[in-house]
Amino acid sequence: MSASNRTPTTRLLALAALLLAAGVFALRATDIFSAPMPAPIGDRAEQELTYLLEPITGADKVRVSVTGRTDRQILIMIDGTVASDMRASRTQIEAVLAASIGYNAETDTLTLTQFPFARGVGANLTPMQIAELTSLGLLCGLLLISLLNSPATRSIEPMQPAPAPSDPYPAQPARLAAPAPSPAEGSDLQTASTLAESKPNETARLVRGWMSYAEE
Repeated sequence: MSASNRTPTTRLLALAALLLAAGVFALRATDIFSAPMPAPIGDRAEQELTYLLEPITGADKVRVSVTGRTDRQILIMIDGTVASDMRASRTQIEAVLAASIGYNAETDTLTLTQFPFARGVGANLTPMQIAELTSLGLLCGLLLISLLNSPATRSIEPMQPAPAPSDPYPAQPARLAAPAPSPAEGSDLQTASTLAESKPNETARLVRGWMSYAEE
């Protein structure tokens, strides 16, 4: 497999891993930050009343506030629809309060209200939750960096040499002219030819004399 084919596959795998890690991170963060509080808020008496009233109202659907010592002000907030009929629940709550803290309707004031609770962080994050969110965040960051720094998916083609420009006037092979005989040589040849035709005996004798002179 060539490098140009491996690069798109690597980028797709990194993108899939990034999406998976981001999804797990978002799911765990939503689950942790929207989880109900593990323990009721308030002093010991208010926490005990919350535990006692949860079987009536539902888990994590009640908040209790008690102020005063003799003429106590008891506020009970229940998660639910506003202006719901709470007469049946009020009777049960008053019975629980009378049995637990000695609620007296003549001296104590009970305020019972119902409205939808806002979701939020119920308590401080535990070390395990912090480590989990930090690890998922770092994993998402590393995958994002590797995805951004990966080489571009393109194939490298060898460069072709540029064609040479065509010459509109191609060079023609030069033709050398035949050498012309010099004037002196031409006149001597013509004279010798004329002499050989007109006086062949004398020309032959003259040639033999030249040859005998050359041999000597």
